Amino acid sequence: NILFNGRETKQLELEFSKYNNSKYVKVVGNATQGLHLSLAALGIGVGDEVIVTNYSWISTASCILMQNAIPVFVDIEPKNLSIDLNQIEKKINSKTKAIIFVHMFGYITDPYKLIRLAKKYKLKLIEDASHAHGASYQNKKAGNFGDIAVLSMQQRKNLCCGDGGLVVCKNKKLYQKIYNLRAFGDKELSYNYRINEIAAGIARIRLKRLDHENKMRNKIAKKIREKFTNIEGFRVMEPTKSSYAVYYKLIIFYDHNLFTKNLNFFIKKMNSIKIPVSKTYLPLNKHSNFNLSYVPARGTTWLKPFTKKKFPKNMNTLNMPVSEEISFKKAFQINIPPYLKNNHIKYFVKSVKNYAIDFKKSNLIK
Repeated sequence: NILFNGRETKQLELEFSKYNNSKYVKVVGNATQGLHLSLAALGIGVGDEVIVTNYSWISTASCILMQNAIPVFVDIEPKNLSIDLNQIEKKINSKTKAIIFVHMFGYITDPYKLIRLAKKYKLKLIEDASHAHGASYQNKKAGNFGDIAVLSMQQRKNLCCGDGGLVVCKNKKLYQKIYNLRAFGDKELSYNYRINEIAAGIARIRLKRLDHENKMRNKIAKKIREKFTNIEGFRVMEPTKSSYAVYYKLIIFYDHNLFTKNLNFFIKKMNSIKIPVSKTYLPLNKHSNFNLSYVPARGTTWLKPFTKKKFPKNMNTLNMPVSEEISFKKAFQINIPPYLKNNHIKYFVKSVKNYAIDFKKSNLIK
């Protein structure tokens, strides 16, 4: 009966609450469910507009469609890959109800400017901290900056249990609403968004190792960054000042203006010698979910009133130059698991260095 009475889930909520210094925590089946519940709990629905980054995993924005609301995409800053604060204010109007921001790849940037902006316009702030377990800004952990925050426990994340999600609420009212909506507990339509007890138990064990493993990731990232300083055409993304990054992925910039061969060529070259680098995310305005050529199973409630003016059928025509350059030309990612061996690091660095040297010898650098 231990596996079916909710004990593991409840203990995980208490333990993560203590770890993260967050008073109100609920566990759900995955982070996508958590993002959907966040919008529902905040009362965001048909016709409401939600400002969201154009550079993230699809769930960051598809959760808006799940509430029949309208995503309003904003481009990113080229240095830290987070939503461009200078562009947000232009997008705010009477229908704007919330902003979703993301701590990309476990890097965390100054959230207080965004908090002030949300407060100025009385907007709700949803913090997608899916990549950022244990990351902090000015010693305050990710998950404590929004009205609601969501963290993922999917199998590739720093805190993993197969699949699961954590929802951190700013106050008791939101916490109770999330609780009611999570599993058939509300008078209105609610969901079956529970985690299973086995996954919750695994997450509890993983939580005990999280800080240690994040420290190991930091050491590996520092080692790689130092070695890359002498490789022409490559630059490792650095954490912002006053922050502690946790490196869900290590991001490296490829100077596509220097090399005659593009990012795709470089990635294929590395993959051919067993180095698992890859591109990052497709800009969300290019995703098929926002460029429909069919009627989705859930209907078109969110499209009908807004197709022409507020939600163009072809979101891929939006001008998003930074996220498009980052995605298609400039950034690549590599996993740095905490137990990565030195010989693997040396092989990776040496291979990239040889790539740059070979290009220079072949006069293929511009």
